[in-house]
Amino acid sequence: MIIGQDIVGDWDMFFEDIFDNKSVRANLNALNQRYLKKHPKIYPEQKNVFRAFKECPYSKLSVVVILQDPYHDGNATGIGLANPEGSTSFSPSLRIVKDTITRTVYNNHDFDFNPNLLNWANQGILLINAALTVEEGNPLSHMTLWARFTELFLTKLSQVNCGLIYCLWGKEANRYSYLINGETNTILRSSHPVSSIYRGIPWDCNHFVMINDQLKKFNNMSIIW
Repeated sequence: MIIGQDIVGDWDMFFEDIFDNKSVRANLNALNQRYLKKHPKIYPEQKNVFRAFKECPYSKLSVVVILQDPYHDGNATGIGLANPEGSTSFSPSLRIVKDTITRTVYNNHDFDFNPNLLNWANQGILLINAALTVEEGNPLSHMTLWARFTELFLTKLSQVNCGLIYCLWGKEANRYSYLINGETNTILRSSHPVSSIYRGIPWDCNHFVMINDQLKKFNNMSIIW
């Protein structure tokens, strides 16, 4: 798997030493072999593994949303939570997120919402999973494969960037919280959106309001959800 600016956009210099790490290189080579085998199928498409970084410019970064792993049913696009352009029915997690924004941000009024979430990424929201790939029909199957990459990425990001807002949604995301400097960044924790289905109650997450409150206070900006 060849990594360059065409893959990660203006993150290429940031990632240089991470991709040079021996363990990360070995895992990416192993991942490349799994894609070549074509069975079991791996999601997202190989060209989109690092798409979240390319679509969210490092120069604009303000929010980092971390979830579990990509959709294992073919809906993964390389951007966490997102569904393919033109989707008429949303994945359960994305539906819950949209419903939560409708309730908490827009006072139950409908709003323009594109399931590809490029609008969010272009505004500086990095939407990633703790593992960037997954086997078809086998959730959590690549968590170990991506653990070292995620550890190095979050450690470096926390060290070189201050004032970011991190949203950790779900158990797999929250286990990485110790790598983030909570004194120089904001850490917001919540359950995974889809967990609300099993509890039979709305997702109890007010992060979308909290993000905009903080961005307005310190950066005089807000996200158009």
